[in-house]
Amino acid sequence: MFFPVYQPAGDQAVLVSYEERIDPKINERVRLLSEAISQQRFPWFEETVFSYRSLLVIYHPQKIHFPEVVEAIKKIEQGLGLTPSTLPDTYEIPTVYGGVHGPDLKRVAEITSLSPKEVIDLYSSTTFTIYFLGFLCAQPYLGGLSEKLHVPRLDNPRIHMPAGSVGIGGIQASLITIDQPSGHNFIGRTFLCLYDPMKIPPTPLKAGDRIIFKPISEQEIPSMRGKDPVKKDKVFL
Repeated sequence: MFFPVYQPAGDQAVLVSYEERIDPKINERVRLLSEAISQQRFPWFEETVFSYRSLLVIYHPQKIHFPEVVEAIKKIEQGLGLTPSTLPDTYEIPTVYGGVHGPDLKRVAEITSLSPKEVIDLYSSTTFTIYFLGFLCAQPYLGGLSEKLHVPRLDNPRIHMPAGSVGIGGIQASLITIDQPSGHNFIGRTFLCLYDPMKIPPTPLKAGDRIIFKPISEQEIPSMRGKDPVKKDKVFL
């Protein structure tokens, strides 16, 4: 099959799909296309929504028809450059690992045959990429988890996990932005404010950004509680 594939999604959207796999190059292509379409300011354009490997282009059906939208997208896709105009930022997320804040650290260590310290060292030395924001309240979908840390989700999900919990679900790293149920294995927690509905945008994180989960002690929690994530090239105050 040739890619991308263009399909109707209802009567006012086009779904543009690439190869069916999680791949940073494919995701960057999707982000490039989303940016390029948005910059055109077409009178029929509404918005784009993207995931790992696909892009939903929503249009006004009274201003244009599906075939014309597809042709416009194809021309843009074929003329894409190599890098997005919005460059990624890197954030260090101060994280308290283990104990009450990381209830599944020992479980992850047992399954992976690593020590808890080795799990923390491997996780915190990884630079994760945000593929997209979604699910609940700008929750980042993270890629880059080492195969050594691929751990099955819990058989019985927890009813409540606090915002800022950091963990692993299958092949994905996870960072939850609000209190919610979850079946992931949580090995730590940050006390930064990751989502504020009173702000525009409600989170500084965006697709393409990088995240590093920097280990800190419990004693450092008060100094970071409720603060926004800060880019790596800035000092966390």
